[in-house]
Amino acid sequence: QLGLPFALALLLRGGARLWPGAALAMAWLAWRETGLGWADILLLAASGAAAAVLGAQAARKRPPIFQRVSGALAFLLGPGLLASALAGLGRSFALLPEQGAHPAALLVDAYQAWMGNLAAVMALTPCLLRLGRAEGPGDRAEAMLAAATLGLALLLGCGVEGRGGYHAILPYLLILPLLWLVFRDRLSLAHGLSLAIVGAALAGVRLGHGALAVDDADHALLNVAVLAIVQSATLLVFGALLAERRDAERSLLQAKQSLEAKVGERTRQLAESEARLRLMADAAPFPLAMNRLADGELIYANVRAEELFGAKLHPARPLRVQDFYVDPAERDRVSRALRDNGLVRDREVKLRDARGRQFWALISCEMVKSEQTWYVINGVNDISERKRLEQSLHDANATLRRHLDEIEQLQQGLREQALRDPLTGLFNRRHLDDILPRVLEHMLALHREVAVLMVDADHFKRVNDSYGHRCGDAVLTALGACLSDHFRSGDIVCRYGGEEFFVLLPGATLEAAYAKAEGLRRMVSSQPVAAMGHSLTVTLSIGLALCPLHGEDAESVVRAADEALYQAKRQGRDRVCVAERLQPLLS
Repeated sequence: QLGLPFALALLLRGGARLWPGAALAMAWLAWRETGLGWADILLLAASGAAAAVLGAQAARKRPPIFQRVSGALAFLLGPGLLASALAGLGRSFALLPEQGAHPAALLVDAYQAWMGNLAAVMALTPCLLRLGRAEGPGDRAEAMLAAATLGLALLLGCGVEGRGGYHAILPYLLILPLLWLVFRDRLSLAHGLSLAIVGAALAGVRLGHGALAVDDADHALLNVAVLAIVQSATLLVFGALLAERRDAERSLLQAKQSLEAKVGERTRQLAESEARLRLMADAAPFPLAMNRLADGELIYANVRAEELFGAKLHPARPLRVQDFYVDPAERDRVSRALRDNGLVRDREVKLRDARGRQFWALISCEMVKSEQTWYVINGVNDISERKRLEQSLHDANATLRRHLDEIEQLQQGLREQALRDPLTGLFNRRHLDDILPRVLEHMLALHREVAVLMVDADHFKRVNDSYGHRCGDAVLTALGACLSDHFRSGDIVCRYGGEEFFVLLPGATLEAAYAKAEGLRRMVSSQPVAAMGHSLTVTLSIGLALCPLHGEDAESVVRAADEALYQAKRQGRDRVCVAERLQPLLS
């Protein structure tokens, strides 16, 4: 099916959303076929469109086509082998009446259709996918080679009288100039020239001449198909290998440039450090000393260092760096860091002076070599006052954290109070108005139902009038505890207002919600409520609605439940009523 490579190129470039256009094109091409009935036309069109869609999807699951070897192999397996085989089977079954019921003839026809589709896909689709890609101007050598290759292809394809024999191998030698173009990064030119070579061979076969022509026309066409498949597969694989190699070279070049930049920066820092050391040796504004690395003996100390440590260098009384460390192990760690890294920067250590006074110091050390001897230049800064301030700041931060924790606890309590009814401890209507739309939206997205119950205490005004509001509050508190214990942990129980409660049951079916509501009604009516020394019998009227059948938004569902509640009151109270639309389902 000659429309298959065009459909594949369309889907690979534009995406699967263009499948209706590919299907219409395949249907039009099938309609143009002569001698086919409507059923055969539909079968031919459907197999071609399905082959294009499946082949494109198989290739799109891999890395970019032609940029990685895995992408090229995915193209060979998906649009190449898979799509061609599916389209070939469809064509064979569409032409089944012509072949009769003979299995051998059907297999031969299917094989020939598969090879023809594979050759068309391998030769045409890469060229179509590369249309519009800029490769830059070619040089004269490339143009001359392309022209010479095309001329040789016309000679071998149409001029040589092959009829089998060794001439059949000659067209395959044209892969060599194609590979040369590939390694010159002229992939579009290589694929186009490959298509021209196949066209020349096909023209020779149609004329009965050329290196691939044989007495059997079907075998000659298969020779051309094999040539097209070998050339395209070779170009795809080597092109992908070349792309991967260039990507690797580009990555290595970037890494090299980054490394050179880092080395240059490090060299600059070392040069600046050497300059600072030279300045410090003459007149440093901070304590500075130099010692031998091997034994730690001090050979230089400026005036600020002598004032800080309360000691002066004297040839008759040599001083060592180890004498001024409070912790010998810390001195050993500094020495190891120096030997391993060549320098130590801004390290906090505890030192002592010649009089025994201990203090915190910030030291920076660097190794230098002179006449085969390693020395260490030490910069010392007394940070005792800073450490004292840091400790004070640490203590202040700890106190502040405690205060912040207390404030957070108070804020959490305020947030809880804003969402809870102070009398019953249940969620209030404000929380319900905030969470109900989100719960409905979430459950609708999961295609699950949500049941809502509107619960009202019957004749509650009589309780307030007969026993007082404090007794009524006690009854409401008991009802709230009863509702909270009766429903699941995932259900949401709210005080809606006054003696009305609202229950949200995510994921509950109508039957389960009705059973829950009926169980609540019976439990409350059968157990008197003890309040302020009185034993009161309370009954409940309950309205039940279901989302999405009574509405897909909060307002509709609440209105349906409210109407069901009023229906329960009109029918005599102490009952559960379902919204009108679902009442017949329960009965």
